[in-house]
Amino acid sequence: MRRGCLNRWDVSSGENIRWKTPLGSQTYGNPVISDGRIFIGTNNEAHHRAGITGDKGVIVCLEEATGKVLWQATHDKLPTGRVNDWPEQGICSSPFVDGDRIYYVSNRAELVCADVEGFLDGENDGPFQDEKYREKEDADIVWVYDMIEELGVFPHNLATSSPVGAGDLIFLLTSNGVDEGHLDLPMPDAPAFIAVDQEYGRVGMGAERPG
Repeated sequence: MRRGCLNRWDVSSGENIRWKTPLGSQTYGNPVISDGRIFIGTNNEAHHRAGITGDKGVIVCLEEATGKVLWQATHDKLPTGRVNDWPEQGICSSPFVDGDRIYYVSNRAELVCADVEGFLDGENDGPFQDEKYREKEDADIVWVYDMIEELGVFPHNLATSSPVGAGDLIFLLTSNGVDEGHLDLPMPDAPAFIAVDQEYGRVGMGAERPG
């Protein structure tokens, strides 16, 4: 065995590669591994969900052992376009996983809490019951906190915060930013940083800086 061969891998030949799974055409979120599953944010260009086409923000849940796609969370783009939701960027935040729940910021500036099982367990958990996509390969959303509707935030080009958890709270940035001209802050009183209750999706605190 030659020195360093354990560190050698080659995607084209498959050397030391257990599996590979295509993601979207642009993927900025880091993969998060928890209890045999991998969660990663991307866009919809891989078309893992048959029948769901077009530009979307996506969280993909993969089986760690095989790379099989277990389910997908799909989010439509904001109607305001690139000023708040840049085309083809998908979901750029890395998820936070705690037990049977996954938390992430969607391209629509929403903090989303979802069941790690998706709809594969045959249940629709939580108070949120109006999932647009609800086949067994789709995400089971538990609750959604819409930062645009609730806080008036104005994400500049895209909402990109990766949430972290501590105790019963989720901490995240709101992505409140400047306008299309890169000069004015349309919503200076909207918070830049918030903490949200993990179980119920209620804001516990916030800070307005830098607004």
